[in-house]
Amino acid sequence: MIHTKIKKKNWNFTTIIVSLFLSLLIANFIFIKISNQKNFPRSLAGSLPNLLLTFYPDTYDKDNLDNYIAVLGDSYSQGGGDAYLNNEYNYSFLHHFHKNDEKNYLNFGRGGFGSISAVSNLIKVKKLSNLINLVKNLKKPKSVIFIFYEGNDLEENIYEYNLLSKSGEGIPNFVSRRIEENIKLKTMEKLTNTFPLLIFLDKLILHANNLIKKISRTNDRNEIFLLFKNRIKKLFGKTIVLDQPKLNPETYINSIKNHNKVQNIQPLQSAAVVLSKEEITTALKIFFQSIKYLRDWSEVKNITILYIPSPISCYDWKNPIAFEFKDPIVGGYGNEIKRTSNKTNNLKSVFIRNKISEFAEENDFYFLDTTNYIMELGKNRILHGPLDWHHFNSAGYKYTSNFITKNISF
Repeated sequence: MIHTKIKKKNWNFTTIIVSLFLSLLIANFIFIKISNQKNFPRSLAGSLPNLLLTFYPDTYDKDNLDNYIAVLGDSYSQGGGDAYLNNEYNYSFLHHFHKNDEKNYLNFGRGGFGSISAVSNLIKVKKLSNLINLVKNLKKPKSVIFIFYEGNDLEENIYEYNLLSKSGEGIPNFVSRRIEENIKLKTMEKLTNTFPLLIFLDKLILHANNLIKKISRTNDRNEIFLLFKNRIKKLFGKTIVLDQPKLNPETYINSIKNHNKVQNIQPLQSAAVVLSKEEITTALKIFFQSIKYLRDWSEVKNITILYIPSPISCYDWKNPIAFEFKDPIVGGYGNEIKRTSNKTNNLKSVFIRNKISEFAEENDFYFLDTTNYIMELGKNRILHGPLDWHHFNSAGYKYTSNFITKNISF
């Protein structure tokens, strides 16, 4: 009798475990299938693992992915800015490219990437797609658009070099070593990209814990109601900043000369004004070596370097201009207020663009510089903000994308 009861308990326990496992597998399958722009809330997109982030934007034909154009870069590749925050459907370059020519575009860029990380992520996502994860195995791309953003790419490159280069290590060896270190798949990466539901649930629990902590700090019912209300609004696509950083009003001094309504703007990203010419040269060499590595790995001949100017380079600002910068030695964005001028910024911008143009011509890359087009357009309309002055707004992405489509042929 006792033996029978134990056997029954073991059977029940096994049945529960198997049922739970099968339920998680089914839920994981459904999660992968719905984790795209059409079905998945924009506010939760950040909870997707690396692989699914590439497939989130609706900029490709999922049944015909043998030929696709890979777009590399940082948050400009992802489509950061007001259009994304306001839940607009066509929020990125890729959306407008796809709308213009109906070709397949896949985004491998991520916010904060430097040149090495941009190349590494294409290779890594291709490897992740080969896991058993219900996502189509990717081939190497047919063509590549490498977005170079003047606003912080060089700062990211020089910081990584200062932090991680070895004594006596040349830049080619440094770039190759860092890419090869980056593309190694760790066990946790394999797990979360095969079972993306796990990381999604983990982040939901984290958000729930943060909400509980905030509720525990207040006895105000109205504030508690507002905490819940804002999160519900965010889920339905409203632009709600849940954790507003502390702002220093003394830094909000920027104004555009011929746009009277554009005043008291936050510190802006520049043409690497904080870096010396020697540092810029080193950071550019890292970019050049990264794109060479990309060409060797991909065997793609059609690679376009797409140059996006920083906000300071796009308009005629009233001097002095407060700018944001990443410390090239210790990293991070401090509270120190630094100012520059249009002349100083533009000299750096011209220097950077000329160096990239020379490199592209010598190495048979196509270089498309959007700076002059955007500067001319910016005389009559605002292409950034008002929520996010680091990135293009809806008009900025749309007009610049149309210009790019007309000047790139695949």
